[in-house]
Amino acid sequence: MKHPHTPEAEKAAREVVNRYVRQGDMRRADANRIMRDGLPIILNGFAEARIKGKPEAAITSDLEAALAEAKQRQATARTSTRRHMALLDVSTAEFAIAAWEGIRRDLANHLATHS
Repeated sequence: MKHPHTPEAEKAAREVVNRYVRQGDMRRADANRIMRDGLPIILNGFAEARIKGKPEAAITSDLEAALAEAKQRQATARTSTRRHMALLDVSTAEFAIAAWEGIRRDLANHLATHS
């Protein structure tokens, strides 16, 4: 992100993609592209959900359910293509959860310094 207004979200999301790079499951260029293009999309989705009144607990629950489903698909995948797709689903869910937890810390920090 060029001008991060959400340093905790960016840090948390970057930790996830860096782990996948270290494991050899993701190329550095892909990790950088996910941070540049994917993080703003996810953060906008969180903002839109909150603006529409979706409770934080519901967002957290939805993200955790998505991760559990992705891990189940990964556990039952039989072909290399399905295993790869499941890994993408797991990494995406982990990325979103990390960003969500980070954005919540960013908001708490903002409220603490501006109240």
